[in-house]
Amino acid sequence: MTDSETLKDKHERNRERRYEQIKRWAAYVRTHPDEDWGRQVNTLVDAQLESARHASTARVDREDANGRE
Repeated sequence: MTDSETLKDKHERNRERRYEQIKRWAAYVRTHPDEDWGRQVNTLVDAQLESARHASTARVDREDANGRE
């Protein structure tokens, strides 16, 4: 098996896992009240926004430290 075949297999397994997770999430959303899963989604989105803000601030700090504007 070549490296490219190994990588292709890995990508396929990852795709299958993502698809299975999507199916589980869809089943959860169908069987739980909006209030339950909505809070979870809000928590996730808030965390992603905070992470993006932190990454943006860190980038600006690095640019300032290197004398760039």
